[in-house]
Amino acid sequence: MKTNLLKRTFHYVSSYQILVVVFVFLASSCQNKKTEVSDNYAGNIETNKLYKGEQAKNEAQVSYSFYLPSNYNGVDKLPVIFFFDPHANAAKAINKYKKLADTYGYVFIGSENIKNGMSAVSSKDVFSALLLEVKARFVIDEKRLFTAGFSGGAKLAIIYAQEFSDIIGVIACGASLPMLADYNPNYYYVGIVGNEDFNYLETHQTFTVFDKKGFDFTSVIFNGGHDWPPTESFDLAMAGLEIYAIKTKREEKNEAWLENLYVRMQDSMQVYEAKGDYLKEYQTIRQAVRWFYGISPVKELIEKSTEIGQKKELYTQMQKLQMLIQKEVMLRSEFVKAIENKDFEWWKLEVNKINTAISKGEENLAMVSQRLMNYVSMASFMLIKTNLDDEKLDEAFKKIKIYELVDPKNHDVYLMYARYYLLLNDVENMKKNYQKAVELGFTEKEEYTKESSWEQLMNHQEILKLQ
Repeated sequence: MKTNLLKRTFHYVSSYQILVVVFVFLASSCQNKKTEVSDNYAGNIETNKLYKGEQAKNEAQVSYSFYLPSNYNGVDKLPVIFFFDPHANAAKAINKYKKLADTYGYVFIGSENIKNGMSAVSSKDVFSALLLEVKARFVIDEKRLFTAGFSGGAKLAIIYAQEFSDIIGVIACGASLPMLADYNPNYYYVGIVGNEDFNYLETHQTFTVFDKKGFDFTSVIFNGGHDWPPTESFDLAMAGLEIYAIKTKREEKNEAWLENLYVRMQDSMQVYEAKGDYLKEYQTIRQAVRWFYGISPVKELIEKSTEIGQKKELYTQMQKLQMLIQKEVMLRSEFVKAIENKDFEWWKLEVNKINTAISKGEENLAMVSQRLMNYVSMASFMLIKTNLDDEKLDEAFKKIKIYELVDPKNHDVYLMYARYYLLLNDVENMKKNYQKAVELGFTEKEEYTKESSWEQLMNHQEILKLQ
């Protein structure tokens, strides 16, 4: 295995729980030394450098970003991950994870065209052209091509793996597609989701289907909401891809690396056993079996899984979590209706109850409560956007107040207010709310400008002056 990792510590929990990964980059690949090489078009390019705005040679409308790892030399073939972002800003993910490209020796490619709202035919055509461009321009291992995406980009990453035989694996972050009980994937699946993500349940459903079917997959859950996952979580996802490459004879087996991973997972199991958290222990064991089956002995793991699986405490913990999830599903439906039907005073009482559960409730109750708040936030955003697009201002204003109550630190709340006041020709309040959005961290003006709903606000002369 061409890995530059000298030390890696894993505390891993699979399927429905949390993982913590502590890793140390010690190899020369992480020193970010730029080296100039030639691509197959006879152009000079550098390793350890993020390139943006590249145009496909034979498809000028197809643009992309890329990052070449330290060990790219134009001779040895390297694996590739194609990234997709809902706002066509895949360079954001590449920049976030570029150290992992060096660690594992992967070429990272990001689409600057494919985004939410594109037709299925158009996005497929763009990806097809991008795939041809990458094969033509770079020296890559065409037997190890993967897709990765966040939110809507995750759904597209899965679709491309289903429809393009070149793609052998997917890292789906913060979203999934409905997986029927008889579904049989033709690719390796890695799912990553935050335990407070409003898309947690759809990813949970994929994990459940794959687990019941006995498929080999990797599940990663981190502490957080709806966003590209932390680097340490994506690190573990790439470890899953490496294990899959070993199992399918696409990569050499590295016994030392596998042994280190195995030992660290055992450490995690012992920690959870000491805490009496049999659910996390059981799920860690199941992920370990999925990873190591066929490449390392798993008899001891299977025996331990059987032992834990017979514990009454495990059954109690699983039942309690399942009841909370069922309640979450029910409340989601009720709250979406309430955005339309209930007044602001009702919402103040409900939000106060949920916030109390988040701050004072048991761990799983707090996570479910936070996911509910995040789901209401997302649903409010979508409903307000539709109302403003249709210029139903009274309905929009009521929902924006609910949105602010539920998610007061979300900059999109104040962008919605800014749009609302723009439609009322109230320039001062428009500017005031736009400035508050900026104060709360809004930096994606260029991305928003590309969307028809936001174009008028982002190009308003008073907003442009604020820049």
